[in-house]
Amino acid sequence: MKKNNPTSSKSIAPIIDSASNKFKAILILFLVVIAGFLLYKIYSKNDYSKYKNKIIPEAVKKVVGNQNTKIIIDNVKETNGVIEFELKLGSDDKAQKYTSYITKDGQILFTSGIKLASLSTAQSPSQAPAKKITCADLPKAEKPNLIAFVVSQCPYGVQMQRVFKKTIEEISEILPYLNVKYIGTVDNNKITSMHGDEEAQENLRQICIREEQKAKYWPYISCYIQEGKGDQCLTTAGVNFSQLKSCTEESNRGLKYAKADFDLASKFNVGGSPTLLLNGEQTVSEFDFGGRVANAIKEILCCGSQQKPVFCAKEISKGEVAASFSKIDEASSTGGNSAAGCGN
Repeated sequence: MKKNNPTSSKSIAPIIDSASNKFKAILILFLVVIAGFLLYKIYSKNDYSKYKNKIIPEAVKKVVGNQNTKIIIDNVKETNGVIEFELKLGSDDKAQKYTSYITKDGQILFTSGIKLASLSTAQSPSQAPAKKITCADLPKAEKPNLIAFVVSQCPYGVQMQRVFKKTIEEISEILPYLNVKYIGTVDNNKITSMHGDEEAQENLRQICIREEQKAKYWPYISCYIQEGKGDQCLTTAGVNFSQLKSCTEESNRGLKYAKADFDLASKFNVGGSPTLLLNGEQTVSEFDFGGRVANAIKEILCCGSQQKPVFCAKEISKGEVAASFSKIDEASSTGGNSAAGCGN
């Protein structure tokens, strides 16, 4: 009978122990990596939670001005060294979504942005900063006209309509010099807009009221910019329902008016709401003349006039107004006169 070799058994034991130790070391390293990853995820979640619940809402409120405007922040993440997030403003049924950005220190807010990687060099050439326009630079007309291009559910387009309304309230004789037109397209006899069909249909409604029930336009807008409740505001403003329905449904009326707006916007490469056009010749920034305030609107009109109207000597409001839908016109905080807008 063959006897067991004790020397052979002893030589195998260290090999088994060594393999066991290696396995334990690999297991420990694996657990450390997993723990580190989980800790990173927890830290990142808490870090982004700080942006979502505190830093971003505080920054947005400074821009919007109206503390009562509903703000929803979602999908917060880091992108190319800044914090990207989805911003919704307004009530749930009227809220519009914007992809926005804020620097990590919370000091600079971009209400919208362009990802340069998606653009060709030909589409995004380098440009020098625009020179500030002065009164002398503006085209003159015997009867000046200032157009604000907007879309009806852009918070900043609504803000510009509120500025126009306030200007008219303080200088009633300025009404014939101001006009509101809309941005969009007509494709296959259907109106479109940058924030979807609901906005497009509201744009068409406002266009029809402006063209066929002119006296009802500002009463309707004054109501609509409070809560965005168009159906209620038709009654409040005394709009003729039958006439409005015919206008919005007949392509040779509503769509014809809308296309005229869109063609003019296209002629001047207008893609942002709001954009001002003076005397049908030149786009102009309200921020070169004091900001998105009533007095700036008056100043632009007066600078564009060959013979200044009497109201040019009148001092009117330089106070900021609320963006988005708001029951009050005044901004409830002084967070800076922001040049924010909505763009395609």
